[in-house]
Amino acid sequence: MSPLVIAFLVLAMLTCGSALSMLWTKNLLHAALAMFLTMLGLAGIYVLAYADVLAVAHLLVYVGGVLILILFGIMLTNQTDPATGKNHLMTRESGRLLPFSIGLSFFLGLFWLFTKGPWINNLPVTGDSKLKEVGLGLLTEYAFPFELAGVFLLIALIGATFVAKNHD
Repeated sequence: MSPLVIAFLVLAMLTCGSALSMLWTKNLLHAALAMFLTMLGLAGIYVLAYADVLAVAHLLVYVGGVLILILFGIMLTNQTDPATGKNHLMTRESGRLLPFSIGLSFFLGLFWLFTKGPWINNLPVTGDSKLKEVGLGLLTEYAFPFELAGVFLLIALIGATFVAKNHD
């Protein structure tokens, strides 16, 4: 077995295992941390597929943006139990059979589509990277919109903190 196949199997097991952990846990903080591992594993799979621009964008958008906003939302919610003073970030028990069967059927359908599709033998695999061009574009031509998006995200975080603050 080649090192590339071993790396793929390790990343696939990390991604699928942490995704299942994210779905089955009842603690919201543990689900967010499992989501972090899932997104990190997906970025690693993108790197193995020579899609390094997609991997970096995935890390910037999902791990750097969405996951941090989820963690801020979890940490800013005031769900303390008045009797014990502890924070209980647990979800309610719900049925798991229907979502599991829908996910399994979706997975099997995609697996069949990707293994039986006419495009399987026509995929070009090159080691060329466009990351340098994307980085230069973000730092030169698109620097202002990139920084403006960062300022808007900072304003959203400050607004979320203000709204979630206890105004007693």
